[in-house]
Amino acid sequence: MAAPTAPSRLGAFLLDRVAAARYAVDKSRDAVALTFDDGPDPTYTPQVLDLLAEARVPATFFLVGRRAAAQPGLVRRMLEEGHAVGSHSRSHPDPATQQLRQLVCDYGSGRRMVESVTGVPVPLFRPPMGNVGWPSAVAMRCSRVVAWLWTRDPNDWLPGRRRQDIVDALGNLQAGDVVLLHDSIELPRAAAALDRSETVAAIPEVITSARSRGLSFVTLPG
Repeated sequence: MAAPTAPSRLGAFLLDRVAAARYAVDKSRDAVALTFDDGPDPTYTPQVLDLLAEARVPATFFLVGRRAAAQPGLVRRMLEEGHAVGSHSRSHPDPATQQLRQLVCDYGSGRRMVESVTGVPVPLFRPPMGNVGWPSAVAMRCSRVVAWLWTRDPNDWLPGRRRQDIVDALGNLQAGDVVLLHDSIELPRAAAALDRSETVAAIPEVITSARSRGLSFVTLPG
């Protein structure tokens, strides 16, 4: 995966005014939101779900449409176990290489593919790589999605990122934080990034650390 785009002043305007993107959950709830991108993955997503179930923690999964269509059982399990799901495009293209028409098609079809599995509307959406250019922002608006980004990125998508790196990066979560994690990887920088075991291993410690700070966990609202 290419590095998530850091919003410029123009990017912030596009996200706020055009895409109406959200970043944080309600701080008054003393809660944080764990989110997982790029899945579902037949190997690692079940492991993530098992850990979340054991800890009784809800999360939000942003699903790549073609992956959701290939793993409908995992998508249904997410909903059955109290998690929220959103779309993450159909094929996870790099928005910087796409024209507006292509992005509108990909974002819209990605949402429809996820909804064909869930059987219910799926308004939640996260743009691939958090792209904030004009085409992506307009495509989000045209697709009538509720766009969500994040406040905390432990860079678990980087090849070689270890469990302790992730735990350390998330050791000081604050109320309202939205955490970006990955149960799968699209557009990996190297094949090593496809191994999600370090992210999986970090989850229990991240949960324990957040709870020690008096925080609970919520799903993202649509």
